[in-house]
Amino acid sequence: MEIWNGVEGLQVQPMPPKQPVTASGIKTTKSGERVIPASVRPDGTIRPERRVKAGYTPTEDVSSYKNDRAESFRSHQYGHKDYVPPGLAKAGEAQKSRRKGVGGGSGQTEEGIGQEDPEKKVRALKKKIKAARELKERQDRGDKLEDSQVAKIGMLETFEKELAEMNIEEEEGS
Repeated sequence: MEIWNGVEGLQVQPMPPKQPVTASGIKTTKSGERVIPASVRPDGTIRPERRVKAGYTPTEDVSSYKNDRAESFRSHQYGHKDYVPPGLAKAGEAQKSRRKGVGGGSGQTEEGIGQEDPEKKVRALKKKIKAARELKERQDRGDKLEDSQVAKIGMLETFEKELAEMNIEEEEGS
């Protein structure tokens, strides 16, 4: 006889293992057989207990594939947990962390946040100017343009001034 908390003759039995509850309601019996338990229909009749074949997994119990990367894009505002918008990062911090092999004596100059490669910016401006000029030609021919296209034509002078400034800066830097 065991003594438990001062009560003589009390025997402690282990709890039976909990059966995993599945979404489909399939239960495993003590003998290891899987069954869908009997239930009562809305009209009061009883559904009999049914055996489930070995290896069968109902669609409710199949776990769907989850891509970790896609989940992180859904759960974070900017698409990735480590992404910091350019205006919020300290100058040069994001580039330093991404670059490999940046050394103190490499002679490379760091670009600040929000600055692009000047060559890329020049190419982009030339592309915008070309598109705006084509839209202006279409307008002169009498084609009907959308508001955004008319606005782009209005920005043509701004693009040209910005390109001229970029060319002046390049000449001074050389």
